[in-house]
Amino acid sequence: MEKQSLEERVEFLEQRVRYLEEKLLSDNKQVVVKTPPVTNSVSNVHHIQKEPVEWDVLIFQKILPRLFIFVLIIGVLWGFKAASDYGILTESVKVILGFIVAALLLYLGYVQVNRERNVLGQVLIGGSIPVFMLTTFAMHQLYEMTGPEVTFILNLLWIALGLYLTLKYKSQGIGIVSAVGGLLIPFLIEGIEPNIVLFVSYETILYTLFTWLALQHRYIALYHVSAILLNIVLFFYFIITDIPDGYEWIAITPILIQQMTLLIGFLKTNYLGKVQAYTLFSSMILSAAWVTGVLSDNQSALTFGLISIIYGTCYYLYRKDQIRAPIFIANALMSILFFTQILYDEAMFEVIIGSSLLYMFVAKKYKSLFHSLLSAFTYLYSFTFIVNQYMEAWITWEMLHWIVFLAVTAVAINNLAKSSLPIMAKTYHVAIPYFALVTLIFSSRIATIIAGDAGDNTERMIVSIIWIGIAILFMYGSRALSIIQGKYVGVGILFLTLAKIILIDIHFVSIVVRAFLFILLGVVGLIVSRAYYKK
Repeated sequence: MEKQSLEERVEFLEQRVRYLEEKLLSDNKQVVVKTPPVTNSVSNVHHIQKEPVEWDVLIFQKILPRLFIFVLIIGVLWGFKAASDYGILTESVKVILGFIVAALLLYLGYVQVNRERNVLGQVLIGGSIPVFMLTTFAMHQLYEMTGPEVTFILNLLWIALGLYLTLKYKSQGIGIVSAVGGLLIPFLIEGIEPNIVLFVSYETILYTLFTWLALQHRYIALYHVSAILLNIVLFFYFIITDIPDGYEWIAITPILIQQMTLLIGFLKTNYLGKVQAYTLFSSMILSAAWVTGVLSDNQSALTFGLISIIYGTCYYLYRKDQIRAPIFIANALMSILFFTQILYDEAMFEVIIGSSLLYMFVAKKYKSLFHSLLSAFTYLYSFTFIVNQYMEAWITWEMLHWIVFLAVTAVAINNLAKSSLPIMAKTYHVAIPYFALVTLIFSSRIATIIAGDAGDNTERMIVSIIWIGIAILFMYGSRALSIIQGKYVGVGILFLTLAKIILIDIHFVSIVVRAFLFILLGVVGLIVSRAYYKK
């Protein structure tokens, strides 16, 4: 029985050893299988990073075709002019040759694309569109061979061709050429009476179409060109043609539709992200300029009110979105600012300084550098505004501006103290002395109200007394609030007050006031010294 039991144990141990060996072998195989891909991926990353620039491709396939297609078009134009000057070609022949050259460029581009020379082919195809448009322009404006209606239809045909070619060959360059030509067509047709409704409708539809194309195919350059060019075209059109009475809303419609088009595109697409966000903010600023410049105050206020509601709603719906939510806040605050400027101009400063604080919180919450810059810019503007505000009475707008400014500054400094970023800590060390400085400036303005008509000597004495009180508050308040810099700032204010008395006040105040100030300053200095004395 013992022998059988021993054999069973040996067999069991052998099975156990085999199991452990197989498990160890399988583990090793897993490690071997997993390791190479990581190594390869790392090596591939280094390979991609160290990949040299292919200068032949850059120069001969990308730069040269794009550059020399413009050279070719200019050469063709000059050739036609030279032939015309020497009487070699008639007007009809020049027009026919223009269309032939455009068709030839289109055909050669098609051939090059089929031979997989895509960049060269797309450049040739893109070059055919402006040749078609320029030939049509010459046929109408220079040679008077066609009327405005036929010319307009032909140009629409070239735009449609450009859109088709852009979609077919997925070429952003063709789209940009078509967009530029399309938006400028109304300026290339002579003989059409200014029709603001037709012009606005045409430009709005064309812009919306090219913006949709840019978003669908991620054409960033076309996206920007279309937005910028629409504003330029409208600007020059309304310089040439005055806006008739009663057509203000029609004139502003393209700008409002642009704002809504950019907003809808921003909501429906994700791949352009921050590019769309910054474009939407820039468009908001341009829209504000158009609205205030074209509409009446009540109409502008209504428009900005509706825009602020739209962006406020968008923020509520997308408040967890790290890219969309910050821009919705920025645009909402911008519209509220213009709304306030129109209806309650006196309270505009409160909106600006309040926006600065909100931008700071938004920058912290969404980690947005853009909103940090907005916060800094709006605060800097507020500072330059407030230092030039003087109060003549206790209850004035200027007094409210100063109180709100100091309160916002204090909250902002407290927010800096809670930040863990090193740059915020450094800013906080500078912020405490800065807050003391603006407090001293404010107290100087308060002294003017307290002194009233008592004269400059009394005002100087009151300023010195208030400064001493502020120094005490900084030194003792730093203990309660655990602000290390506070006591040093307080001592600095005492020294500043002493310097002010010695260098400035001593020459103007009476000996009684002089004695009082020196006694007060000396007593405060000794008390502070005793309070911070260490054995």
